Amino acid sequence: MDHTIVLIAKGTDTLEFLLKELRAYFEPYCKVIGYASHEHIPDLSGVDHIFITTKSPELYTIARQAVADSVPITVLNRFFELRKMKALMQIPPGTTVPVMNNSPVTAQEVIQNLIEANVDHINYVPFHPGCTFDELEFQYAIIMSIADVPLPPHVEIIDLGFRKINIHDLIDIGRKVGVPSEWEREYLSSFILEMSELAKMLGTSYAEVQKLNSQLQSTFQAVKDPVIACNEQGLITFINDVAVELFCPHASSIVGQPYTVLKEHSLLQPFFEQEDQEDALVTIDHKQFIVSSQSIRRRHEHLGFVCTLKDVTEIQRLRTTLTLRGHTATYSFSDIKGQSQPLLQVIELGKKMAKNNQTILLTGENGTGKELFAHAIHQHSLRKNGPFVAINCASLPENLLESELFGYEDGAFTGARKGGKPGLFEQADGGTIFLDEVGDISGAIQVKLLRVLQEKQVIRVGGTGILSVDCRIIAATNRDLEDAVSQGGFREDLFYRLAVLPIQIPALRERISDIPLLIDEHLEQQGFRKTWSPEVMELFYRHDWRGNIRELKNVVDYAITVSEHPVIGIQDLPKRLTDSLFQKQQTASIPNLDDNRDLDILYCLHHYYVSNKPVGRYQLAHSPELQSVGWTESALRHKLKLLEQQGLVRSGTTRQGTSITPTGIELLRKHGRI
Repeated sequence: MDHTIVLIAKGTDTLEFLLKELRAYFEPYCKVIGYASHEHIPDLSGVDHIFITTKSPELYTIARQAVADSVPITVLNRFFELRKMKALMQIPPGTTVPVMNNSPVTAQEVIQNLIEANVDHINYVPFHPGCTFDELEFQYAIIMSIADVPLPPHVEIIDLGFRKINIHDLIDIGRKVGVPSEWEREYLSSFILEMSELAKMLGTSYAEVQKLNSQLQSTFQAVKDPVIACNEQGLITFINDVAVELFCPHASSIVGQPYTVLKEHSLLQPFFEQEDQEDALVTIDHKQFIVSSQSIRRRHEHLGFVCTLKDVTEIQRLRTTLTLRGHTATYSFSDIKGQSQPLLQVIELGKKMAKNNQTILLTGENGTGKELFAHAIHQHSLRKNGPFVAINCASLPENLLESELFGYEDGAFTGARKGGKPGLFEQADGGTIFLDEVGDISGAIQVKLLRVLQEKQVIRVGGTGILSVDCRIIAATNRDLEDAVSQGGFREDLFYRLAVLPIQIPALRERISDIPLLIDEHLEQQGFRKTWSPEVMELFYRHDWRGNIRELKNVVDYAITVSEHPVIGIQDLPKRLTDSLFQKQQTASIPNLDDNRDLDILYCLHHYYVSNKPVGRYQLAHSPELQSVGWTESALRHKLKLLEQQGLVRSGTTRQGTSITPTGIELLRKHGRI
């Protein structure tokens, strides 16, 4: 477990109760430890988060002294179990009731929690150690499992037990420390189920039970789109304020009513009565919304639906803004130049994957054209009319990258734009976001990115509201992410989320036959007419092009700038290029061959190398050139192994076949075969 969470509580009993809750949610994904405030608390450097149980300045000071200023400290939001609230509803209105806890602060917090839960028909009096019943007479007294003040025998005790932890705190911190979304959903589903069943059980006892569902209600309030949940009978179990404003702004009580009380309810009927409904476009109050629904299930039992609406008008406004900002794709597959077999195969693969909506991971060396492919895939996809937003993840420090990707709220940090700013994921809603150099992002950003991939939701920096986003992710990297995973530098779960549809862009040395076409294309764009000497083209074929197409274009730009003749020669090329090839030629150890027929094999492989076509052993053995000199497939198999040991050929996968090496090419040149 890489993360540690600490709980500091005033009382030992409260500590033990809350530790069980925290461990039930966070372990085994992170370590949870706890201390009572009266205990010695060691140096807590290295922990990820500290929870304290009250707003007491004393407790905060104790926590802050144990950790660095960068470690966040959160006061736990807590609520009462619904079943234990039933006795309070039976107390006559206006009755004065003492509320007991271990300090004035905690007693007042309990009272505030009760009022926020709409149990406000009672006059509450805070009681704590030091208070007495000498001159006061009460019929009832509220305690939290323990009577912190001795009680007279005639007082009826209402034990609300220990307050449980608000599910928002668990989910919010869990997302920051890497609790899997699958567990989050399972926990939330259990919570919804428990609250719903308790509401049914207690509803016969008092009509205001829906007011006591504020804990679950707040979960939906955090979502800024209209959200409505209905049970299997079509009764509204939860609805957030945005949905109330849209469907029933003047209604006093909606929870518990059938969804048919909502205006335009006929538009929502399929989403509350049928499973597997596809998203639909509806118009409400002259605004267009995309409606989607999710079935709520317990094992195989259907419990209801959750329906979400997204404002299309806002999406269209954002798209217009993005177009003005240049958030559009400018290249298509026709802009990717080349006729070599490896490139054509990748283009065909890209076209197939474009029609899918899954995440694509483009891998390849620098300069191979990964961004070009990202543009083309977007243009070929069903999202082509949506925005295309690109960012180089290696170009920004972590804090700036986080605010760029996820946006920030007003006042989130010094220098933040007034009113906040939407992040790139929000701006890419309905379209595609291209994350270049994704292999270079920090561990903290990896966790946030994983959330977007899993939940399709973002939380702005400095904010608490959950924003739903619908964008396709195309990521690119020149790193070996599998190696980075094994070295611990990249999250394994994120790698598999990104590499759903992997595409390996071939290096230029793997598509060497495309060089003349690429040169002509670049010259045409520059407005130049030049030809190249055979010596130069031969040198180009021999070079390994570690900088790929970008390096080739740089060499061409240099040559047309330096050359004063229509034909470009060796003398017009960058010195580093010619020196590098000369040095390789001088230092290369070229073996001697005992059988001249070996040269026939190398010459045949060179033909395939120049045309950039893969060749297998069977195809090679049946070529007319080798058959005419008596090569059989079995003999050729043995000979290719020997040539590979000498460094003259290289055997790849079945698809890659066998290819000649630079040393093999030099040997052919030495013998005058090329």
